[in-house]
Amino acid sequence: MSYQRALKAIHLEPTDQAAHQETLDHPQFMQEVIGYDPWSNPQQAFIDTYKALDIDWMFGVPKHAIRFAPGESSRAGQNGVRYTEWGLTGSSWREQYPVHTVEDVLTYDPCALNSPKDIQNAISSRRADQVLMGDSTLVSGLYYTTLFQWPIMTFGWELFLTAAAAEPERFQRVLADFAKVSRYNLSAIAAENFDLVFLHDDIAMERGLVFHPKWYRKRLFPLYEELLEPLMKDKRARVAFVSDGDYTELLDDLVAVGFDGFIINANMDLAAIARRIGRDHFLVGNVSTAILTFGKPEDVVREVKRCLDDARPCAGHIMKATADLPHNIPLDNIRTYFSASRDLSRRN
Repeated sequence: MSYQRALKAIHLEPTDQAAHQETLDHPQFMQEVIGYDPWSNPQQAFIDTYKALDIDWMFGVPKHAIRFAPGESSRAGQNGVRYTEWGLTGSSWREQYPVHTVEDVLTYDPCALNSPKDIQNAISSRRADQVLMGDSTLVSGLYYTTLFQWPIMTFGWELFLTAAAAEPERFQRVLADFAKVSRYNLSAIAAENFDLVFLHDDIAMERGLVFHPKWYRKRLFPLYEELLEPLMKDKRARVAFVSDGDYTELLDDLVAVGFDGFIINANMDLAAIARRIGRDHFLVGNVSTAILTFGKPEDVVREVKRCLDDARPCAGHIMKATADLPHNIPLDNIRTYFSASRDLSRRN
């Protein structure tokens, strides 16, 4: 049972082969795997594809599809959100924000806009998705706005960074209130006794951290300790972290906060990280989606082998293409990725 393989991996127990976590959205490959047009029933297509590929861990089952017309590159949604073509589901991004000035940011009240229904709906959705996947796949959900992500999503990068730099103490009040919202939400999640809780916060970009490390240590991580406290009380559950970009400089701080596992992005040194923390933390990734997209099948095999070799010191390494598996990966390459991952990761 694939759920059990994922469970063993996050608890650093031996498995028959490396566990696998993916976010796959490749209609052409899905049709090849499941034998029918995924557009006809997207939700069932995702369920059948993940089961057929024996993927051990997923965030959730997509429910809806967005089909773009030929030549259509993006489409406006509701509440200032726009969608860009990305497989069946589309990729969303915000282009309008509810604040317009630095003063708007500094007087913003996160707590007044928090809806308890939102987190309960997310928990119910995760429970329902796990029923759909049964014991074939661990469904973890993804808590997207841990703390740093809140001002990114609410204010946009420009106003967030300007306010944080211009009025650091006043902005700290706003950040602390966002932390209260997340603590409330994570307390609700903790009460569910899930096996795995997965937290997202984009504290870095492709070239490294957004702020100087001292900023995170003074402004962010003390609040992390507060909002994570409900999760850390359950010693059985595992709590994992993911950020875009290269957050290597803060990895030791995140370990100290108490995270049990990390997605290691393709621009991070998996070999060094596995040697450093891999014996007592599970690590996910770090296969390069760029190589899968622009390389040849033999490059894909080399990349899978490289990743497995780099991860060898880690008792709980989980395979993943860290920028996901979108629709534009050549069919030969995505076929090769799954076959190489399966064949090269078998363990005696």
